[in-house]
Amino acid sequence: MMWFSLTVLTAFGAGVGYWLGGSVGHGVVVLIEGLAAGAMLTMIAAAMIPEAVHLGGSNITGLSTLAGFLAAVAFKLLE
Repeated sequence: MMWFSLTVLTAFGAGVGYWLGGSVGHGVVVLIEGLAAGAMLTMIAAAMIPEAVHLGGSNITGLSTLAGFLAAVAFKLLE
């Protein structure tokens, strides 16, 4: 029942988003995408970084995270 309700709510949310998507301004779309990106970063930070620190140590984890972030920014700028 939990998975069914999650599927129904997701489908409903997708439908509402599609319906409202054409009528919102560019600034609202950017705000929503930024909010979604922040939520994804929060999830990654909460789930993966503590395990990486435990397995590899804090120095290599911090430098690897920084390198990955800078690579993502560089690819976005070169796009």
